[in-house]
Amino acid sequence: MRDTIRLALTGGATGGHLYPLIAIAKEFKKQSSARGWTIDISYIGGAVMNEKILEKEQITYHTIASSKIRKYFSLQNIVDVLKFPVGFFQALFKLYGIMPNVLFSKGGPGSVQVVCAAWLLHIPIVVHESDSIPGRGNRISALCASRIAISFEKAKKHFPAKKTALIGQPIDPDFDRYQVTDDDYSTFHLDKTRKIIVILGGSQGSQKINEIASEAIPEMLRYGQVVHQTGAAHFQDIHLVAQGYILDQIPTRKGDYHPYGFIPHEYLITLLKMADVVISRAGSGSIFEIAAAGIASILVPIPERTAGRHQIENAYEYADVGACVVIEEGNLTKHMLATFTKKILEDAGMRDNLKAAAKNFAKPDAAAQVVRELISLIVSQQK
Repeated sequence: MRDTIRLALTGGATGGHLYPLIAIAKEFKKQSSARGWTIDISYIGGAVMNEKILEKEQITYHTIASSKIRKYFSLQNIVDVLKFPVGFFQALFKLYGIMPNVLFSKGGPGSVQVVCAAWLLHIPIVVHESDSIPGRGNRISALCASRIAISFEKAKKHFPAKKTALIGQPIDPDFDRYQVTDDDYSTFHLDKTRKIIVILGGSQGSQKINEIASEAIPEMLRYGQVVHQTGAAHFQDIHLVAQGYILDQIPTRKGDYHPYGFIPHEYLITLLKMADVVISRAGSGSIFEIAAAGIASILVPIPERTAGRHQIENAYEYADVGACVVIEEGNLTKHMLATFTKKILEDAGMRDNLKAAAKNFAKPDAAAQVVRELISLIVSQQK
């Protein structure tokens, strides 16, 4: 066996792609250490939202010209078509230099070029699809893949059955080790004896959720404390608007509203475990972390006109097992959001049922399963 085992990672730029890659890297280190392997992990793909996250895990960072085909007319589509061969040859050159034992792809802009280059170099490939409805990139990448992992049952029909497995979404392998302490309540300025409502605008922020939540927050403060991640791009405007509503309607509770532009991932995991109800989009990463925390949730999927139906299908597959309440964006009002939040907080039976269903849906072993498959492909090469 080679002295150094090399794993290459690729995926999109957002947290929904990046954090699962980090989870795989952390788990790969654990399982490799148990085997006594010396390893090297590299990321090859488009620019990510935060390079320091990769640096923290000692992942070497290689960028290529990534491209994305949008589902709507844009002149940028023409530019991205021209960028595709550039990114492909960049990926081919970088992969040839590294020559990894195996490639793991999370999908997203830039990943297809890397997967195609890896296939040409006869590097085994494992592809993971997060959503119920696969994106174009992963549909193409699946043709080159040795193995395909999916998060949702509904995605099975889009891939060859013989090389596809339902494993869930990879989350931080240390997820269960994050324990809530009194210091965590102090960090977020929360009273541990009172209900906690967490509103997640996403790593980049969701304007619609932020706007409606801002209007609903004064009512929510009548029966709980609110931690609101707005996304860095929207923080200044949204928290000022929300505070304006609070001062106008319920000024005595202004200290119970805690807005943040961005919450580091390890703190977010702890916050989920502290929450009584979470309001979130329906990305796969959010759903599986909420499920792992065993928390009641209200999901507001991105509408079809904006990004296709994948978040809608994600949300309803999760709701079908009784784990959440779904409010589609077209039906979202401040009264509906506040009413469902109040119902969950005040109806202990409903909340307990949602929490139990969430725990049953969770697949905390997903990262370990992916890594076992990666290692199996590595070992098979050495025989």
